[in-house]
Amino acid sequence: MIQRWLLVAVMAFTLTGCSTKFVYNWLDWIIEWEVADYVELDRAQERQLEQMIDELLEWHRYQELPKYHAQLTQLRKQLNHGLTSEQVLAHATELEQHWRRIFAHLLPQLVPFIQSLNDAQIASLVAKIEEENKKDIERYLEKPYDERVTRSNRRMAKSLKRWVGKLTPIQQSAVNEFNLERHQSMDLWVAYRDAWQHRFIDALEQRQHTQSLEQSLYILLVQPESLRPEAYKQQLSVNQQEFADSIVKIQQTLTGKQRKRLNRQLGSLLDDLADLSER
Repeated sequence: MIQRWLLVAVMAFTLTGCSTKFVYNWLDWIIEWEVADYVELDRAQERQLEQMIDELLEWHRYQELPKYHAQLTQLRKQLNHGLTSEQVLAHATELEQHWRRIFAHLLPQLVPFIQSLNDAQIASLVAKIEEENKKDIERYLEKPYDERVTRSNRRMAKSLKRWVGKLTPIQQSAVNEFNLERHQSMDLWVAYRDAWQHRFIDALEQRQHTQSLEQSLYILLVQPESLRPEAYKQQLSVNQQEFADSIVKIQQTLTGKQRKRLNRQLGSLLDDLADLSER
């Protein structure tokens, strides 16, 4: 639940045009709606959640969005001068740091909110987590490998199309090569996520021990890589390199029309980020 609704808080970094400001200005409502999908809160908890979200978004708007703007400005320059795999990996690391700062900032308020949940609410939350696990297993592990790759190709191509327009055959091939590699590790990802969620559930059930809850949430949310099995870490490193290589290949083969569209979309997003972070 926490990862899902906080993801919305950084979603604006990947949106384009007027939708960026529209979505960002409605994040408080969207996050509350997401939480309600997992657990029914009483009025006191709803007020507590509203205060927590308002403070988070106030901080995020004025402290974090300028960092997104600076990174995107750098990325735009690199794209116009020839992006390298090393630069792609550096940007991925920086994006991860954005995510970690959100969780680190939220923790002091998140702990008492979790402690306010009663046993029935925790049971409802756990049931929802288990339901989603079952759906993901059906979606990823019980589907034929070729079907999973094909679906991922469509999703990735659709996302890229928003930025550069219709992909060329060479660009589509780069997408396919990446997904062929990535889906070989889906069982490792599902196993890791299952272990992570079991540890999260344990923390929820022991939530009245404040120090223990704080420590568990910090590891789970700010330092999750410490929980990854070595085999998964190695495969993840391979996937990240494959992703970086694919992005470079796509960038190198952009047509003039695609480059113009990309620069236009990035410029629009930069303008939106600047407007959103103005005091």
